[in-house]
Amino acid sequence: MSLVSNAWAQAGGAAAPGASSPLGQFFGGPSSSLVMLLLMGLIFYFLILRPQGQEKKKLENAINQLQKGDKVITTSGIVATVVSIDKQRAVLKIADDVKVEFVRSAIAQVLSRESS
Repeated sequence: MSLVSNAWAQAGGAAAPGASSPLGQFFGGPSSSLVMLLLMGLIFYFLILRPQGQEKKKLENAINQLQKGDKVITTSGIVATVVSIDKQRAVLKIADDVKVEFVRSAIAQVLSRESS
């Protein structure tokens, strides 16, 4: 620890009491922690929250446009084909002669659309 303080003292790292730099006013005052907190919040929003919201909107649009014959993946990982769909539920075909009824919110991804 004393080596670091000796190095600063020898290099003249400490600024004179009356001297100030433009960055020192922005990052050195009592408002520096507030500015850093705001910057962290913006970074968090643009890297995490905003992309999640966009992905959620895409999924909602895809689910609203579901039609008979579309291939989907459910939240439980089942790959199925849409047989019928209404406002609340979707009947999905997971194998020959095997149809299961799911709520629409259980659809995690729309894979492809079949041409009818």
